Amino acid sequence: MDGRSPAALAARAVGVARGAAALAGWRLRPRGASVLTYHDVTDDPGNPTEQVSPDAFRSQLATAVRLGIRFVPLSELTERVLRGVPVDQLGAVTFDDALAGVHRHAVEILRDLGLPATVFVVSDRIGVAAPEWYPGSDRVMTADELREVADAGLDIQSHTRTHADLPGLGGRELDRELAGARLTLGDLLGRDVEYLAYPFGHYDAHVRAAVRDAGYRAAFTFRNGRITPGLDPFRLPRLPMWTDGSALRLAYNLARPPRSFPETQLAAVTSG
Repeated sequence: MDGRSPAALAARAVGVARGAAALAGWRLRPRGASVLTYHDVTDDPGNPTEQVSPDAFRSQLATAVRLGIRFVPLSELTERVLRGVPVDQLGAVTFDDALAGVHRHAVEILRDLGLPATVFVVSDRIGVAAPEWYPGSDRVMTADELREVADAGLDIQSHTRTHADLPGLGGRELDRELAGARLTLGDLLGRDVEYLAYPFGHYDAHVRAAVRDAGYRAAFTFRNGRITPGLDPFRLPRLPMWTDGSALRLAYNLARPPRSFPETQLAAVTSG
């Protein structure tokens, strides 16, 4: 046994059936929204990091659209959640770390498909050649490249100041990571930055409170799940994406009921 409840296992079976039906031509009508999470988009076969090839990136997004997912800006999706408005069949595209392949490949593909996206940027590591948190990855985009990405329509949001592991930081250090990133990126872009992606996906109750106090409206984890109204806006789940993710796997994750993601239940609003 894998520890899941019978209800969760039944929900997963529903997702498998719906995903297969969708690939056969049935249009998805899933409850909740899916936020697809990427890191780099690169055609370098020697890159060992969590990345997708340009062809896989294009194929995954085109497949999601064909299956009935309507991609909207992350800000629109998030604000709907904050207002308690349904987000069924919606999707959003995000990138963590602002790696160079987003500028080099993703912008053109997104433009071709007419889709919005958000880039979570480590504000004090812009332009670094070898980000210390991601051995083997490509470089981070420069400030000029980030401006070009923003001019192309991609939204820029925060991935903290230095990509620190936030639960291990004290109050002043934590504030510098959170509020400092908002300030730096706000100066770069000339507008407020309102959303955060947790580095490494790590957070706790203390971190969530600090994120709220720093002025963010919502924060995204690396938990596997879908977003529905009523979730804690400071631990919203996403779907990690990889080059070797098959069309059936994507359809399954887009089709399965939200309750089939056990971690999503941990993101519900609680007193913790």
